[in-house]
Amino acid sequence: MTALFKNIFGRNDASIPPVPESFKEDRSVKDIKEEIFIEKNAISSDGYLSNTKGILAIYHYLEGDFETKGFNDAMVSPDESYKRENVQLIKYDLEIIIQKVRIYHDSLLKDLDFHILSRSRAGLVDLVEELKSRKTDLMEHIQKVNEIDTSLKSNNGYCERAILSYQRGFTKGMASITQASLLTKSF
Repeated sequence: MTALFKNIFGRNDASIPPVPESFKEDRSVKDIKEEIFIEKNAISSDGYLSNTKGILAIYHYLEGDFETKGFNDAMVSPDESYKRENVQLIKYDLEIIIQKVRIYHDSLLKDLDFHILSRSRAGLVDLVEELKSRKTDLMEHIQKVNEIDTSLKSNNGYCERAILSYQRGFTKGMASITQASLLTKSF
């Protein structure tokens, strides 16, 4: 085997210089840090849709801690116009997520329709029935997304929960500022 490598590469073992001792490192496992190989906080460029798909992305957003966000925003700027702008941003963010979910659902629906058609031509009856069941579930999700979008436009339902939570937090933040700055002072 060594002769084969000598013939292919035209070298012998003597022509390869040894690695100096100063370059040799201790490669024991204890020296390798966990952070090199394991990412603890995944970087998410797509926000809620990076980890969840479909209607779950909407629910994930709506279950967010808007009260704490409102409280923190009041600490930054306890101004009513700032609060109104942030409420509007909550709505816009939800609209964006709804649009992304609709795009995802439309794509999934096209895929399901294609697979239902092609697998039925192939005579895969059980698989087609399973795909039709998934399509029924998807259609229910699409209907629910439409309901959430309607409630967003009419300022009630799921969206209203997020807004009320944000406003409650903002109010608590304003009260906290007043208590910390004025009510603790003696006259």
